[in-house]
Amino acid sequence: MVGHETVADAIGDERCRSWVEAWWDEACRQLPLPGDELDAYRAALLDRFANPNIRHALAQIAGDGSLKLPVRIVPTLRAEVAAGRTPTGAARVIAAWVLHLRGLGAPVKDVNAERLTPLAEGTLDESVGKVLTFLDADLPGVREAVLAAAQELAASAS
Repeated sequence: MVGHETVADAIGDERCRSWVEAWWDEACRQLPLPGDELDAYRAALLDRFANPNIRHALAQIAGDGSLKLPVRIVPTLRAEVAAGRTPTGAARVIAAWVLHLRGLGAPVKDVNAERLTPLAEGTLDESVGKVLTFLDADLPGVREAVLAAAQELAASAS
């Protein structure tokens, strides 16, 4: 989306790293583990993600988002909304996927590609709404957060 090919490249970009950290902040609030364990795990992930010898392609991570997002992102999104918080980290993940479906970044490789193609059609706002409906995540305040994140990401990609 912003020109990176690997996880190490993205984590090395301060802006991308801050996006990952915002997502982790939200996800960690949902995990029933002591804070020091979560901190150690995050530090280990950062070390691994920053390692340029582990060539984990971002295009691979984007693959099969229709299967990954409902189980990895949507539960945190729901929990943040239920707690009265705006899920900006989770919204950014979904926004990135919306833009991916609209043609930014790697080609879409997804088991549900035929169902996903129509989601990308129309305005960005329409795409966001269709993706949230597909994910069963059209929750109060989420559409606005995802749209704002998509606009921010699209601007940073140009």
